[in-house]
Amino acid sequence: MRRFFALLLLVSASAFSTPIIRKTGTKYATNYNSKSEKRMIPDPGLLLRGGTNLLPQTLSTSLLSGLGGVPSLWAIASAVIVPCTLYRQAWSFSVGYGLSVLALGLSIFHTFGSLSGAPLLLTTAVIFYGARLGGFLYFRNLTVKSKGDQIKNMDKTPRLKRIPLALSVSLFYSFLVSPALYAVRAGNVTPPLWNKISVAGSGIAWLGAILEAVTDTHKYINKMGNDNEDFVGPTGGAYSLVRHPNYLGELLFWFGLFIGGAPSFGKQIVPWVCSSFGLFGIYSIMTGATKRLDEKQAEKYAGQTKYTEWRARVKSPIFPGLQ
Repeated sequence: MRRFFALLLLVSASAFSTPIIRKTGTKYATNYNSKSEKRMIPDPGLLLRGGTNLLPQTLSTSLLSGLGGVPSLWAIASAVIVPCTLYRQAWSFSVGYGLSVLALGLSIFHTFGSLSGAPLLLTTAVIFYGARLGGFLYFRNLTVKSKGDQIKNMDKTPRLKRIPLALSVSLFYSFLVSPALYAVRAGNVTPPLWNKISVAGSGIAWLGAILEAVTDTHKYINKMGNDNEDFVGPTGGAYSLVRHPNYLGELLFWFGLFIGGAPSFGKQIVPWVCSSFGLFGIYSIMTGATKRLDEKQAEKYAGQTKYTEWRARVKSPIFPGLQ
């Protein structure tokens, strides 16, 4: 376990070191932002030894401009997801999911330096979302025996055969986060209406991230210490509006991120395709998971008064007003 976290620390150090001016040989590492202003970018590979500066430098350059943005996000996400998946297969879409989103947010933030307006709101929302989700899922696995056992029981595939899964979900996560990258590249877009839409999308993303954090915590506290077959809720708060408000929060977050980034896409095909694929994918995953969880709960808690009354009162599974 210590080796695993040491590897994550090494990857994080190489990818997210604070932007400073460093001299590499006789040249300085330079690049350009979306407004063509010359600026210094970090050479984080100097933290490592053995000639490993090329990849981090290439990733930073690709994030700043050009068609290499999404492939660079994919490489960064893979650097987190692959070791997570090798450790625990299910971490590819649980703990690793949150940590990879955190890594992508930090990469964007530290590559571009000073941000403001919608780009700052979007990037910090990504960082908050990833840190909160990854930390929460890891803590839950440690403290809820049934969840920890469930994660361990999914380790059925030999480790090397898990790599294709890790790479595929890493690509998907890079699609999800790509709107933030394109928003940061463009800066505060014009005309003002487009900038207002981007800011509104940022607000939706933050609303979703906070809603998911609150409802996850509410559910965790309510179920803490209860591993029996009795239904204990929660049934109040956001759970009195829809049955799965944490899933609603997740969808709001990614939908807001898409809205916040869309004004910066313009006529570029790649941002539209990648971001739309990510949004459609997460929508399909979350609505499918909601249906399966409803069916599981209906079977598990059938005949229990508290569950039956709550289910009859709260008819919407994920979207208020829609059954």
